[in-house]
Amino acid sequence: METRPGRFERADTGTIFLDEVATLSLSAQGKLLRVLQEQELERVGGKKLHHIDVRVIAATNEDLRTAVDKGAFREDLYFRLNVFPTHIPPLRERSADIPLLMNHFLNKFRSRYEKDITGFTSRAIDGFIQYHWPGNIRELENLVERGVILAPDGGAIDLSHLFTFGETVQSPILGIGKDGMLDTSTSTSDDRHHHSADSAENMIDRLLHDNISLEKLEHDLLTKAVEKADGNLSAAARHLGITRPQLAYRLKKISP
Repeated sequence: METRPGRFERADTGTIFLDEVATLSLSAQGKLLRVLQEQELERVGGKKLHHIDVRVIAATNEDLRTAVDKGAFREDLYFRLNVFPTHIPPLRERSADIPLLMNHFLNKFRSRYEKDITGFTSRAIDGFIQYHWPGNIRELENLVERGVILAPDGGAIDLSHLFTFGETVQSPILGIGKDGMLDTSTSTSDDRHHHSADSAENMIDRLLHDNISLEKLEHDLLTKAVEKADGNLSAAARHLGITRPQLAYRLKKISP
C-alpha cells in the first residue's frame, strides 16, 4: 500500500506551525517529542524512517508550566519547545490594534455579504475599545461579522448590532433627563439585555406623558449629539448612525 507524506514531511526544510499544542494527548506529545529530538519520522502504515529538517513554531493560550505541574503536559517536551518563548499580550492589552483590526474585518465581511456598510458609530467604537475580549482576535472578527449582518445596508454598525449575546461592555445609552432633554449614561451589555425593553418603553411613555413633540425630540437628539462631539459633525453623525450630509440636512431643517 502506498503511503503519503504527512504535514511534517511536507514541511521539510521549511516551517510548521502547531496551534493549541497544549491540547495534544500524552501519546501525541511523545510522538512529537521524538520528531523534534531525532528529526526523523515514519509515515502512517510505513516502515521506512524519513529524516526531516523542520523549524517548529508552537502556540498555546494556556500556561504550559502549569500544565506540566498538573501532569497534563510532558516536561521534556515543554523544555524542547521552550527554546525561544515569545509572549503575545491579549487583545485587551493592545487597544491600539483594535481599530486596525475592526477596519480589516469590516472590509472582509462587507465584501463577503455584499453590503454597503459605511463604518462604525462612535458608540460601537467605544464599545470595542472598552470590551475585555476574552476571545481575543477571533471574537473581534466574529463580532464585526455579526455587525455587518445586522446593520442596515447603507448604514453604520452600531453598538446594538454587536454585543447581543450576553457580552459585558460599558456603553453609552440614551435616556431622558430631569429637564426633559435627552441625556446619556453608561450601562453594561447585561444591563441592557435586562432593561433595554423596559427602558425604551419607559422613555416612550415619558415622552408621550410630557407631550414632547417629534420635532423637539429630533432637535434635542441632534443638538445633543453635536454637543457631545464638540461640534464635529462627522463624529456626531457616526454617533447617530447616519451620514454627515444627512445630519447637516436635518440640522438645517430644524434651524430657526
